[in-house]
Amino acid sequence: MLSRKHRINKSLFKEILKNGKNYNSDFFSLKIIHNFKNGPCFAFVVSKKTAKKAVARNKLKRRARYIVKKYLNSFKKNTANIIFFKKGSETMEFSELEKNMLELFKKTRIL
Repeated sequence: MLSRKHRINKSLFKEILKNGKNYNSDFFSLKIIHNFKNGPCFAFVVSKKTAKKAVARNKLKRRARYIVKKYLNSFKKNTANIIFFKKGSETMEFSELEKNMLELFKKTRIL
């Protein structure tokens, strides 16, 4: 679990959805706001279209949180990020998930 200061609250979530810049990959979509006051913050969204069962949705979010926590010190400060999972990401192995997430982070230059 990420610490409270690295999570996004409801009001910030709405602001990022409205004003954030969007980046896409095959398995993820990422919305970012730069120049955010606090350190890097993250939220993870897995819809029912992506994974029908709550167990699979929670597993994806757990894995994503672990990956982000592992590289937390490497992320640029002052960013708020929402990661949306797309269909097909629920069947990925952990190493493949990590590789694809890191590629997206490097593409957006937040890592």
